[in-house]
Amino acid sequence: MEELQRDLTEVEAALQEAQLQYARLGVEIEGLKAKREALAKQVPLQSGLAERIAGMTKAQAIVEVLRYSPEPMTLKQIAGSVTEAGKILNPNGASVYIDGLLKEGRVVRVARGLYRDA
Repeated sequence: MEELQRDLTEVEAALQEAQLQYARLGVEIEGLKAKREALAKQVPLQSGLAERIAGMTKAQAIVEVLRYSPEPMTLKQIAGSVTEAGKILNPNGASVYIDGLLKEGRVVRVARGLYRDA
């Protein structure tokens, strides 16, 4: 009977370990799905963006980035996209341009720190 009890204890421990691994794998899968979704949203935005904004001012480039973004963007995202497309812009600079674009009605603030084209 002791041998059966020992076997049962080992099986329960192995089952707990397997369930823990299963939970960790689920978390990893969800993280990868989120990363894939975020990357997939950026692919259409970045492809050809450099060519489209080559002759534009930074303000025009910001509007163009927002126009092709599937979701509203933060200043950091805007600056990163414009910079990746070939026009160096930091979030502080983006903020200055955004203020002017908001006043001109070319950009809309949809929530605190989130912007889209008008």
